[in-house]
Parts: sequence; C-alpha cells; structure tokens
Amino acid sequence: MISLSLKDLEYYKSQNMIFSEELEEYFDNEEPGYHSIERRNALYLADALAHYPFPHDDSLKEMFLNRVRKALDSIRETKVETGVVVWNIYNMSYIVKTKDITIAFDLIRLTHSLIKENDEDTHNNLTQKMIELCDVLFVSHNHDDHADPFVAKEFLAQNKPVIAVDDAFRQEDFSSGITRWPTDGAEREYMVPNINTQILLRIYPGHQAIEPEVAIDNNFTVITLPDNITIAHSGDQCWKYDFTWIDSVHKDVDIDVLMINTWTAFPDRLVKGVRPNIILPGHINEMSHEIGFRIPFWKSYSNWQKEGNKVVHLFWGESYKYDRKLI
Repeated sequence: MISLSLKDLEYYKSQNMIFSEELEEYFDNEEPGYHSIERRNALYLADALAHYPFPHDDSLKEMFLNRVRKALDSIRETKVETGVVVWNIYNMSYIVKTKDITIAFDLIRLTHSLIKENDEDTHNNLTQKMIELCDVLFVSHNHDDHADPFVAKEFLAQNKPVIAVDDAFRQEDFSSGITRWPTDGAEREYMVPNINTQILLRIYPGHQAIEPEVAIDNNFTVITLPDNITIAHSGDQCWKYDFTWIDSVHKDVDIDVLMINTWTAFPDRLVKGVRPNIILPGHINEMSHEIGFRIPFWKSYSNWQKEGNKVVHLFWGESYKYDRKLI
C-alpha cells in the first residue's frame, strides 16, 4: 500500500484550496450555460476535489458551507411568477419554489464529515432558516442521507407537514405527527394546511435495492402544482421489479421535471416510462461514501447521455428555472 508523506498531503491541501476557490468563482459569476463544455469541465473539476480521501480538509468543508449559504440566500430572494425554480442543495435534497408553494424533498443537514470542528451550530441554524422558507417536506426513504430527524422535527415545530415513507421516524417522539400517504400511485388532492394551497399528489410504491433481491420502501413522489406543472422526486429508486408500474407512469400523468438519483436502475427504460421534459440527476459525489462509491459528474453524464439537452446537471446549491412556455 502506498502512503502519502506530509509533503504530499500539504500539496493536496493547497490544490484543494485552489480548486475550491476556482469552482466558487466560476459558479458565482458565469451564466449557467447548462450544456457548455466550460460548465462540464468545471463539474469534472468538482469530481477531482470531491474524490479526495476522507477526512475531508477544511477548504472542501468551507466550500460546501458557502454553497448552502448561497442556496439559502437565493431561495429567500428569488421571486417566482411563472413556472418553478429547483435548487439542488446536496445529494437528493431539493427545494422547489413556485409563486404558490415551496416544497422540500429529502432535506438533510450536511453529513458530519463535511462540517468543520465546532461548526455544527452554524449548519443547524442554516438548516432552520431554510426550513422557514419551505411549506412542506417529503421524505422518500429511511436512510440517514435522506431522512434527518432534526429536519423533520423542525418542520413539525413550525407547524409544517412532513409526508414520509411509512417506516421513517417510527422511533422518534414526533412520529405521530408524520403524514403517511398511500403508495398506490393514485392521484389525490392534498391541501397544504399552513398555506391553504392545494396540490395533486401521487406516491408510487418505489424501492431501493440494497442487494439484488432485497429492497427497502422508497416513495416515488409526483406532485402537480397549482399552475399545472408536475414535478417528480425519485428518492433512491433502484429496483428492477418496480418497472411493473414505472413503465406506465406516462399514462397516468405528464411530468415536467424529474429529480432522479443518477445511478437508478436502467435509466433508459425509466425515462421511457416516466417521459419527463427535464431531468435533474442527483446523488452525485455523496461525500460520506467511500471514494469508489461517490458517483462523479463524469459518470452521471455517461449515464444520461442518450437524453441529450433534457438533462441538466446542477452544482451544489445551484438552481434551475423551468417554465413550460420557454421550452
């Protein structure tokens, strides 16, 4: 086994700092250019930075903290008159904002490996402020990188609903406050109580396969918003047997925006069944995983190359504006 000297480690520390600064400058100042080669190269640079071994150094942790701060400011300041704006916070944490409602999916605090020593309170406060801007939380499945008890409890404390997979938060003292929605894919009206806004909600009985023949429940959530735009969040959908319903989703509903875990099973077939207008791949560079399991942007581009420009890769904390009138 090759080990790194202190001098080698100092080199990587300096390189990571430069990479972090360059990435922040690029994504702060450039027009999105979602399909440009410059953007793709910037995301590949993020891959190089994200595949540094654990423990992550402070420059990487500071960049993630800054991206959360900027996402928070952007969500607060963005006025949506038409269409939707979608922020990819981290992993499969997304926030979707319209003129009527702001929805959080699988919102979590950053993993502890990305939080600097004595900085946890800062992250908790940022998360609380983000929750203040949201109206409802959906939780796809009962894994720590999707279901954060701190977040769910704070939503309920702010009298905001949490709609979660059946087995999530069962051991928590706030479990009775969680809404458990039927997972039969049928469309039902739901009045979001704190803002008196009605959405049409379908939750399909998805699964994440941990092993080839073993799977856990995973809500595949489809929401039609008041302006008739439909969004879908996959959670960690990844089980071949679910194509019994995935193949016909397009017959049930027209989906505008799909937020999908980039390593989902048989992506070509899934797209054929769901038929979204825009695909936003997530769960990229999951920093709590081992290096070989942190799916990079370059791998995600390969996974979705057949879908062309309907695929948009977002950097951490970055947003995408969707308006059916503009496509």
